[in-house]
Amino acid sequence: MTTPNERLRRLRIEKASLADPARPMSRAELAELVNLHLWRTTGRRAALEADAIARYERGVVNWPSKTYRAAFRAVLDVATDAELGFYPSPRGPKARPDASDDDMMGWLRRASSVDQETVTTLAVRTEEIRLGDRGQSSVATSKALKEHLDVLWSLRAYSLEPTMREALASVYSDTASLAGWVYLDSGNIKEAWRLHEAAKDAGRESSAKADLAHATAQQAYVLVDTDQPHYALRIAEHAITVGATALSGPVRSWLHGVAGEVAAIVGETTASMEHFDRAVALLSGDTGDPDAPYIMLDEYSLARWRGAALARLGDEEAIADLHFALSGMDPNHLRAGAQLNVDLAHSLVAAGHKSEAVRALDTAHGLAQRAGSVRQGRRIKNLQSRLGVKAG
Repeated sequence: MTTPNERLRRLRIEKASLADPARPMSRAELAELVNLHLWRTTGRRAALEADAIARYERGVVNWPSKTYRAAFRAVLDVATDAELGFYPSPRGPKARPDASDDDMMGWLRRASSVDQETVTTLAVRTEEIRLGDRGQSSVATSKALKEHLDVLWSLRAYSLEPTMREALASVYSDTASLAGWVYLDSGNIKEAWRLHEAAKDAGRESSAKADLAHATAQQAYVLVDTDQPHYALRIAEHAITVGATALSGPVRSWLHGVAGEVAAIVGETTASMEHFDRAVALLSGDTGDPDAPYIMLDEYSLARWRGAALARLGDEEAIADLHFALSGMDPNHLRAGAQLNVDLAHSLVAAGHKSEAVRALDTAHGLAQRAGSVRQGRRIKNLQSRLGVKAG
């Protein structure tokens, strides 16, 4: 089943018709402009027609040739293929339907055509899935990730150019880590572990040390969910040493945040607070690293993290941290919202505020259901059982 390319369609209708500026550009007019651009720039006579534009807009073809993509970018005045809604498909960049696509030589040819623009397009696709995951169920995200990982795995496996292979490994590591987290949240522990192993393997080949450190630290949560927190802490603290001081402040802050939360789960209060103190010092207002898009950390998310740790340690200070985190929480971020409200409920239970804890759990339950979060659903049921309230 194909997915309509709404981006290409939107760009077309935002352009004025050549014949009547009051009307949007037609598919036939767009095809004519693309043909004209190709003639002027390459001397090539193209025969693109309206029905071909329709196929692109319906998603029947989602990765035209490099020449056609360049012509569309020029005509529609955009800088990247991603803005056109074009992405490599699971059958490879050219997505040709002939049988030779599946043999080794076919994949070697496709991988050899990968350039930095292709890598950027693939990275943009990962980021779009990540952003979409915040507001949709894990089922929808899992399907998109599987298709995207198929593309990345094949291009990386058959890439012979070292620089491009390293770049593809970096995108693959990021995407596999994201998929591992989604599977963990949906309760598929075995697949979550496998994907984090794949992410670490790609991270070792990537030129970015942050990729391996990130995948290693995040894998600690798989061990937490299999009731092996002491091993999880060893992995989380090891991740901090993977890149050492070569990593940016935001990445190192995130790594200490993971170790701080896991230390709290183990019950090591001093170690937990030391890690969070280090995390705060490293963040220092610099909340992003363009080379590590998977790190999403600001003062609100760090407060949520520290609050979750304090809640596990039974410290009432957690309530203030978590309420502060709630004030900066994006209401569309379903999974994080569910987790935050569960953590708040934990701290309220510890402080003896049962009625407030029940309200927080009710909110968490609604968000977890919308996100399809088995992981948070399990935590909610455990707390409801402790409180003696009926599970939702």
